[in-house]
Amino acid sequence: MAEIRTPATSANLGPGFDCMGIALNIYNTFHVQAAEKNELINVEERFRGEDNLFLKAYRKGCEALGVFTPVSVTFDCQIPQTRGLGSSASLIIGGLKAASLLHGNRLSDEEILQIACTMEGHPDNTAPCLLGGLCASLQTDDGTWITRQMPVSEKWRFTVLIPQFEVATKEARSILPDSYSRRTAAANAAHAVLLARALADGDEQLLRDASKDQLHDPYRRTLIPHFEEIRKICEEDTGGVLVISGSGPAGLLIHTKPLSEETLQKLYALSPDQKILAAEKADGTEVYP
Repeated sequence: MAEIRTPATSANLGPGFDCMGIALNIYNTFHVQAAEKNELINVEERFRGEDNLFLKAYRKGCEALGVFTPVSVTFDCQIPQTRGLGSSASLIIGGLKAASLLHGNRLSDEEILQIACTMEGHPDNTAPCLLGGLCASLQTDDGTWITRQMPVSEKWRFTVLIPQFEVATKEARSILPDSYSRRTAAANAAHAVLLARALADGDEQLLRDASKDQLHDPYRRTLIPHFEEIRKICEEDTGGVLVISGSGPAGLLIHTKPLSEETLQKLYALSPDQKILAAEKADGTEVYP
């Protein structure tokens, strides 16, 4: 039996909408082996069918190889679902890695990336989940996905704030406008470029200026109760920035100064059942044969 470990990811980081994301050290772990029939263990009943995302990705990987072997998978999932932390990307990458592993490791990371991004529809979670660290990606005119890992200063701390309610990705996308002004598009592009520089250099002031977003944040924050209040509390205490993680409702705090105990108490008073987790930039998916 082999083990595949896929990290959580936080996409967008403010202005990097649908093209930028970072891997974090919260993991889903899958124990896989060839079997006589497909078997999904330690999974809720509603996710045990043939439409299970791990299994769909496994099939896609097998199709790319021109072979198919039924698979037995035991799930140990620590990435919360529908919170904006890349749980679907982790299942897709896990399934594709399993297909490759059980058939002679014949899928390269480049091939896995192409299939995963096509399945997900955008690369902001799949690329860092596969490769690790901070990734920026684009799709070329011929449909090929290109991604590059980008540097992140060791100064940064990451804290994930995870509410216990869900925001469906479909709802978080439907609330966005169908078009934006040229001025808005230009401003967001500038912010995304300088956000990458701030993360590389450990530049706190540039991070605060560059992390502002006009494409999704103003709309998605309305789906997250107390988000503006939580943002203000976190940023005043640490001097960092709180951004919506992916489509939310989780938030990612990027900072250098730790959260104070007083601030933690304020945050729990606003949302007593939320989880507040210290996280680190993580490597990509790992396989242990």
